Amino acid sequence: MRYQSDCLARFPSYWLDTAEEPDPATPLDGDARCDVAIVGAGYTGLACAVGLAEQGLDVRVLEGGFVGWGGSGRNSGSVIRGFKSSRSDLVRAFGETRGRAMAGFGDRTAASVYDMVDRFGIACDLRRTGWLLPAHNAAGLARTKERHRSWTADGTTGLELLDRDAVARMLGSDAYVGGMIDHACGALHPLSYARGLARGAISLGAKIHGETEVLSVTRQGGLWDLRTTRGTVRADRVLIAANAYVEGLEPRVERSIATIHTHMIATDPLPADLAAQILPGQQTASDSRRILYYWHRERDNRILFGTRGLLHGPRSAADFDHVHRALLSIYPQLAGVGISHRWAGRVAMTKDFLPHIDEPEPGLWAAYGYCGRGVAMATSYGGLLARAMLSGAGLDGIEVPRGPAPRLPGGALKSLGIVGATQLYKLLDLLD
Repeated sequence: MRYQSDCLARFPSYWLDTAEEPDPATPLDGDARCDVAIVGAGYTGLACAVGLAEQGLDVRVLEGGFVGWGGSGRNSGSVIRGFKSSRSDLVRAFGETRGRAMAGFGDRTAASVYDMVDRFGIACDLRRTGWLLPAHNAAGLARTKERHRSWTADGTTGLELLDRDAVARMLGSDAYVGGMIDHACGALHPLSYARGLARGAISLGAKIHGETEVLSVTRQGGLWDLRTTRGTVRADRVLIAANAYVEGLEPRVERSIATIHTHMIATDPLPADLAAQILPGQQTASDSRRILYYWHRERDNRILFGTRGLLHGPRSAADFDHVHRALLSIYPQLAGVGISHRWAGRVAMTKDFLPHIDEPEPGLWAAYGYCGRGVAMATSYGGLLARAMLSGAGLDGIEVPRGPAPRLPGGALKSLGIVGATQLYKLLDLLD
């Protein structure tokens, strides 16, 4: 089973060791019946459970590991609003009215996280300190300037272009040529946030079941049967919210995503004088590379740093060496600092680089493909799914991409495509 073979047991994360919020889930105890069954106790499923439970629906969230076991508990903790696509790209792809509506939705995604934290009093070390997008070369800076122009054209506020000196001061590194800051963004402890969301959903009447792996989802006599390792749950409706860990549950979703591994490291706590030089404003950062680097400084003065990992995930500590080299390329002064944690997880990518909401069959919903923007976007998608289910209108009226993402090849061809795209992006990052 995927929960037994995953790399988290061999490479426990910094977040596992430092979470403030306890895991509130309990295993399923035999067969059960509910209005809505949700597969996956990550941000999408938990935010949807909050929205449904507060309207009185009987909701059960089923998770094979613990709350936040997947990407929701392993990511960088960056709260970045918006889609990866610019407003201009969205308008070109979806037309003026819908493209602008999507961009407006994206603008509000970080605020949805802040609202959840405030509403449930989640202890997740939330910092609304901004997101830095440093440009690694002239072409990256040109793309960053276009992103800024596109986003501000419709009145989005909080965005500021930065010259080389300003970026160097904010990062504590002269490795970049300029960039942008979005003051509406921030960072948090991702696993504590997921657990706090679960606690909030439970307070409204939802039931969260950990250590309850869903083995199959089938339609039986007008209801959905979810066979798990601890019993069968029958539900009127189902949401598949497993994202990059969906294998074997919904083939249309599997055909629509490519799963890549991202690897992260955490340094030992830095001496105070050295820590003061790096991200003194406590922003989170991710750069303009296609194979991007992302990092921030924790309150205990560790630097958490990540980038693309190996196709199969890590098998030894040496598989994180490229992450350490990337960190030192930006901060050579950290050469003598030890590494305390190494961990990895999957990211679900779509061909159009957009997350989708789909209804493969009546009453069977799915959301996936956050492409590395999952904290804010998945929280917002969960709320949107709850509203859509309650309205009874299906996919009609949903302003974000709906229906399946463009289909990808399967099997070995998909793996070859991931490897080929990765090498191409690395080359473009060097050449452009």
